[in-house]
Amino acid sequence: MTNGLPLQCLFVLDMSQGIAGPSCGGHFAEFGAEVVKIEPPQGDWMRPIGTTIAGASPSALAYNRGKKSLALDLRTPEGREIALKLAERAHVAIENARPGVMDRLGLGFEAVRRRKPDIVYVSVSGWGQKGPEREKPMVDAVAQAFSGLMAATRSREGAPVKLDATLIDAITGLYAFQAATMALWNRKPGAPAEHLDISLLQSAAHIQAPNIIEASYLGRPPGLLNPPAGNYRTADGWIVLSLVTEAQFQALCRVIGQPELAKDPRFETFAARRSQLGPLREIFDRAFARRGTKELVESILAEGGLAGPINTYSDWLAHPHVQAVEAAPDYRIGETTVKLPHLPGQAPNPAPMPQVGEHSREVLLSVGLAAAEIAELEGKGIVVTAKRA
Repeated sequence: MTNGLPLQCLFVLDMSQGIAGPSCGGHFAEFGAEVVKIEPPQGDWMRPIGTTIAGASPSALAYNRGKKSLALDLRTPEGREIALKLAERAHVAIENARPGVMDRLGLGFEAVRRRKPDIVYVSVSGWGQKGPEREKPMVDAVAQAFSGLMAATRSREGAPVKLDATLIDAITGLYAFQAATMALWNRKPGAPAEHLDISLLQSAAHIQAPNIIEASYLGRPPGLLNPPAGNYRTADGWIVLSLVTEAQFQALCRVIGQPELAKDPRFETFAARRSQLGPLREIFDRAFARRGTKELVESILAEGGLAGPINTYSDWLAHPHVQAVEAAPDYRIGETTVKLPHLPGQAPNPAPMPQVGEHSREVLLSVGLAAAEIAELEGKGIVVTAKRA
């Protein structure tokens, strides 16, 4: 684990809201870049969504720590000009509006590269910058559904299941950060501006590449990889099973006291078990329902099988191993302490979450505006300033 901040030399202009774009900017901040977040005078729309902690939702908190907040109305000529002045300093600019919106605002790739000819301009969107669906909205749940992920994560009854975590948004932000840092890594003196097109569509597909490869080859949905893997109810909770080898199926059969199942022609191979999954699951359902989660998992592991408890987030936080490796150390926000998982490979980052407009004056002074000009913009409602409580 490192405290290294290799991107301290970079200035990033983050004009995005929500999760996918801000998470890209958040990764830059984690590695030391100066990140100025332009948000509307009322703040990023993600700030009040769901539970709020000291005025910030968990999503806003997770992806905006360590940034400087400039609350600025980009719908005004004055606001746009300030954004372009900041772009002149920037190595990277990030936006996640629907395609065409930033162009209409005068802050699209062409407008920005006229002011900064070597900018790395990152556009994060649902469908990408091209194609017939480009202007349609796409949020995380739609990306899960459209990509096939929900069809692959079905309930026992066969219903598609939505993951109640913004997985695609977060992964898209990570891919955007990867693409931007690689573009910077590869730059030569005098290199022209680059426009990176990062979409939820492509990100969702990339993390499911093996399934999509198999579906394209078979012409149908992929078969179950390792039946009877899946979730099973126990006497006091739930466990998950997985299998990689036939030996692990044999281990499961021994645990439930039915070693002969491993030699039953219906269940002898992975292929056979796929066609007989219903009867096989019934056998394991009955056996597991009589035993406690902890004892059952320990028995399966002792026999060489693969299993684990299905935890809640509270279970995970309370687990001795999670606590021993400090996977989610304390993070102070306002008068409250929460648990915040740190970025893998990086030491915990105590950087604060900015209030809306907390750094407005500082940022505006840095681009040459005088105090009187800033006061005039505040009076017009184009700029909002705030101080940390």
